[in-house]
Amino acid sequence: MKQKVRVGDQIEVIAGASKGERGSVREIRHKRRRDGKPDPNRVYVVVEGINLRTRHQRATGRTQTQRGIVEFEAPIHISNVMVLGTNDRPTRVGYRLDAGDKIRFDRRSGEPIAAAE
Repeated sequence: MKQKVRVGDQIEVIAGASKGERGSVREIRHKRRRDGKPDPNRVYVVVEGINLRTRHQRATGRTQTQRGIVEFEAPIHISNVMVLGTNDRPTRVGYRLDAGDKIRFDRRSGEPIAAAE
């Protein structure tokens, strides 16, 4: 299945504890199957400032790694987020050819979605 969310996209969380919150996609994580291939049903996104968790991290080795109580952004399943369209509302993403170029467009309004920064 085509992945429609990209790093840098503005998204809104549509399900879960962080429902209604908006942010920018920082990272996309693909979980792998036993045979080492990416599992298309286990794709997660990390969104800036959303789904914050705390971890009690102990110091390891001699390096000055972050230790103590650490706050981090936990991943959210890709099915629980939607891209914000041109009118700043959650929308589905479509693809079409425009002068030989494949572009993403807002399925709600039909306008092209700007490329993520």
